[in-house]
Amino acid sequence: MQIHFSTTCEIDRPLERVRAALADQSLWPALLPGVEQLGRYWRYGAELYDLRFADEPARLRWEVSDIAGAGVRLSVEVALRDARIATVADVSLTLDLPTTLSGLLARGRISRQLAERCRAVAQELTRLLHAQPQHAPADLAHPLAERYPNTVAAFAAMGALDHLDRIVRLDQVWDGIRQGRQSQADDAIYAQVPSLEPAASGDFDLIYAGGGLGLIHAAVMARHGRRVLLFDRGEVGCAHREWNISREELRALVEVGFCSWDDLRDIVMAEYDTGVVRFYAPDRRSVTELWMNDVLNVALDAGALLRLARRTLEAAGGVVLDRRTFRRVEVSQPGPVRVRVELARDDGAIERYRARLLLDGMGSSSPLALRRFAGQPFAGVCPTVGTVAAGFVPGQADDEHNPRVGDILISIADAQRGQQYMWEGFPGRGDDLTVYLFYYDTLQGTGNREQATGPSAGLPLSPVPYRLSPDLMQLFEDYFALLPTYKRPGPDFRHIKPVYGYIPARHSVRRQEAPLLRGVLPVGDSAAQQSPLTFCGFGSHVRNLARTTALLQSALRHDLLEPAHLHPISAYQVNVSLNWIFSRFMQPWRGPADVNRLQNVFLRVLNDLGVDLARRFFRDRMRWGDYHRMILGMFWRYPQIALIAWRVLGPRGVRQWIGDYLVYTRAALLAWLGRRLSAPGRAALAAGLERRAPALGLRLQARFAEWRAMGWL
Repeated sequence: MQIHFSTTCEIDRPLERVRAALADQSLWPALLPGVEQLGRYWRYGAELYDLRFADEPARLRWEVSDIAGAGVRLSVEVALRDARIATVADVSLTLDLPTTLSGLLARGRISRQLAERCRAVAQELTRLLHAQPQHAPADLAHPLAERYPNTVAAFAAMGALDHLDRIVRLDQVWDGIRQGRQSQADDAIYAQVPSLEPAASGDFDLIYAGGGLGLIHAAVMARHGRRVLLFDRGEVGCAHREWNISREELRALVEVGFCSWDDLRDIVMAEYDTGVVRFYAPDRRSVTELWMNDVLNVALDAGALLRLARRTLEAAGGVVLDRRTFRRVEVSQPGPVRVRVELARDDGAIERYRARLLLDGMGSSSPLALRRFAGQPFAGVCPTVGTVAAGFVPGQADDEHNPRVGDILISIADAQRGQQYMWEGFPGRGDDLTVYLFYYDTLQGTGNREQATGPSAGLPLSPVPYRLSPDLMQLFEDYFALLPTYKRPGPDFRHIKPVYGYIPARHSVRRQEAPLLRGVLPVGDSAAQQSPLTFCGFGSHVRNLARTTALLQSALRHDLLEPAHLHPISAYQVNVSLNWIFSRFMQPWRGPADVNRLQNVFLRVLNDLGVDLARRFFRDRMRWGDYHRMILGMFWRYPQIALIAWRVLGPRGVRQWIGDYLVYTRAALLAWLGRRLSAPGRAALAAGLERRAPALGLRLQARFAEWRAMGWL
């Protein structure tokens, strides 16, 4: 009886060290507990075995046979591949056993034992290699250089060493979020009080915390005549990411009155012809590409756009404060909603301001978002790193820089460190290219993925001890090591500046997963209402800017500032919230090739369905019928997706998907009924309700505005 088994393991160390360790017979007892060398033989249990080892150029081979002549033979072949940041081991085992009835019945159990033994060996080998000391070059004096030499060297060359401290702090916050350690004491940052003391520093309609996406929102509200204050812990108007959008979506900034097309002329860095989505396959002929026009094809200078927003806000009478750290917000209770915000200056002085509402734009690690969600504010996140770089080899090949093509979503290898790494590349000014490396991570249990209880928990065939979810520092180190495999650097190659962040999202079709804090309205990444598949927070914010500012104006006009009133004022879109199910298949569930294999099938489905549907899908304008055509297309082309979905989502995830689908269908039905009314009819109905029942009118306006943003009206 013969049993064959093969698997792929990732070992988090360089190929040369892995190969040397596997060939070192002194380490074999540590890798195989219970195995002992006795002279020329090896003992396992009560049996003695003869072992022959061959260190061949292409593979390592072990031939094991029992010396008692019972017919037990084991052949092991290990082919090692250099993945730059780790070593990939393709393991093939053949076990020969005497043919007996009990052996035939135990085939499945024996195969599972072989799989478990492979996993245990890879875990132990990684642990042993991690325990061996590593030495960094002596000239790298930065404290981080020993662990991240490529990153420190690249940041020094960019003159960006000050960013490393920010990244380390951000990693610490997100490590706390992952581990559930970020719950905030109620009175430390948020409290409801019987009355508010006078604010000596000033009174406003709106106070914005954070100078990112909230700065654009604040500028529009100031132009609507509202008294606005905005502060940030750094300099207001700085950005550590670049943004891409389509021209049609960019029109929203002009139509809402934020700026003119002339203002945007210097902010638009590049506009290219087309974009591509491509997933890796070992055989290039198996790769399916999806080409789309007008999807993320306009590259913006994020810093220039935020500086324009600051000028616009200040010109409209808004107050902008640099280097102010949020300390605490107090909210009146009972009575009309009013807030008092306490800020700390760099010199330690405390300032206090009052307003009708605080808008939380403090990003993915906002303490108010953590307070609201008891330390677990998001279901999913994309840790993202990269650089703006120049000097790549120009050309038309996949690994060359073509300034007329944007890489929307690209994978160039199977999963590494237990995660499927994805790339984006967007041309900028001249030969600049903004490159991102990221992966999809799930923070909360929306399916059956195992909770991490050990070094490799959750990914049985991809043992990656210590780094199941690489943080930004590790991701940067991987980025600099892997970048030449994505785009080839030319002789004049250079990094210009780093880009990074944790981009959060929620996996739900519920408009709000937790009640809003009284007196606080989240915007931008602290609200995280963008698609959990595309994670394009800037596009979502801009596309819904007219909607959220108009609704906030109406709420202020009628003093509808209780959480129940503010509930519908967000960038939430029911048609993209359901995308959480797609994002779950962007993480490997069994082996390193899972994601690429499945996504190549999905791209073939999208190509079959046509570029218009694909464009709507990637621009967050998916229709009810589009969703069904994609799902049914996958079942038709790849029937085994049903079993994969059950494995990935589990019973709980499947139940959630069914419930979410029913909510989504109800929303589509309501939108269909709304389309039966003419545009003047809808406007008249909303205006009439606003006069007679302002709260109900606000909710109806919000529903109409959401459908318009989705392209359903």
